[in-house]
Amino acid sequence: MKIRRVIFNFHLYIGLAAGLFLVLSGLTGSMIVFREEIETLAHPELMETAGHGERTPVQTVLNAVRHTYPQDRLLSVRMPRTPQQTYLLKMNDAHGLFVYADPYSGELLGAVRQEDTFMGWIALLHTELLIGERGKNILGASALLLICMIVTGLFLWWPRNGIRKISRGFKIDWHAPWKKLIFDMHRALGIYTAFFLLIIAFTGLSLVFNNTMAGLTNFLTGSPSRPAPPLSGLPVAGSTGLSLDELLNHADRMLPGPTTWISFPQTPQAPLVVRKKMPEESHPNGRSFIYFDQYTGDILLIENALMAPSGTRIYNTFYPLHIGIMGGLPTRILQAIIGFSPLILFATGYIMWRNRRRAKAYQSGSKNWTSNSGVLRPDK
Repeated sequence: MKIRRVIFNFHLYIGLAAGLFLVLSGLTGSMIVFREEIETLAHPELMETAGHGERTPVQTVLNAVRHTYPQDRLLSVRMPRTPQQTYLLKMNDAHGLFVYADPYSGELLGAVRQEDTFMGWIALLHTELLIGERGKNILGASALLLICMIVTGLFLWWPRNGIRKISRGFKIDWHAPWKKLIFDMHRALGIYTAFFLLIIAFTGLSLVFNNTMAGLTNFLTGSPSRPAPPLSGLPVAGSTGLSLDELLNHADRMLPGPTTWISFPQTPQAPLVVRKKMPEESHPNGRSFIYFDQYTGDILLIENALMAPSGTRIYNTFYPLHIGIMGGLPTRILQAIIGFSPLILFATGYIMWRNRRRAKAYQSGSKNWTSNSGVLRPDK
């Protein structure tokens, strides 16, 4: 009983400490599951095109962007994944200026800053609480606390009077008094969502502390780490290298999967990186990379996700699991629903905690009143 009391208090105070962060993560995560669809509905003039036919060379789009935004630095380009999707060009940093371009005409359709759009703001709130790296660390710590809550919650859920009573933990007595109803809802929802919340918490933890979790995955599987990104050589006088479209054609010959992103070098020795999604990959952006020397266009390294060590392949599944994309639309819908469970669990847990405090305060007040009454009565 003493152990159970300690675990109960641990579960309680973790919930009170991290509950609001977990509620915030759950609700914003439910929306981000369908971020692309919501953004397309909100900004069809930027996200969709009615064009058809031959796509304009990517270099033409880059030249237009650099001419229009000379003070901004091109970071990366998201390639269209459907005939109707537009180019997305990220400027300055991953959460900076987003420029959209028509892939058929090369026309620039407009630009927005991520924090200025509703879903962009929601995404920043979900990933970093709008305060950058410190917010990411807070959310990572909250994910770790959620794992602790799930483990302690399972211990408390298990019936003390034997496995024969286990079925009660899955039921809600809708006709019970409201305090018992709140308890049943908390207990039953907790056990029904525990497995899914554990996956979300663990994969979320891996996205915040990615190097640590990747290293742990490699250690547990006995796998080598991913190779470090190679460096470009020194500029060669008179060498113009290959054009971007030639590099993309070269990349298609090396790895036949569609190109999803192009990352441009941000330092004199950084490579140009072409990211690809192989048909068998579950990751929406793919985890296959081709590194090019930014000056000569020579291939420096090819990372085929399908040929990666087991530790890397396991780690590559964490993000698809986190966003619920591995099972298609049904798992995305389930993921969005599960995102509301922290709110209900926190609300019911808080109500139970408040009721306990009121009951203790009432009992304490009653004892004090009885004691004082006894002292004042003359016949005692």
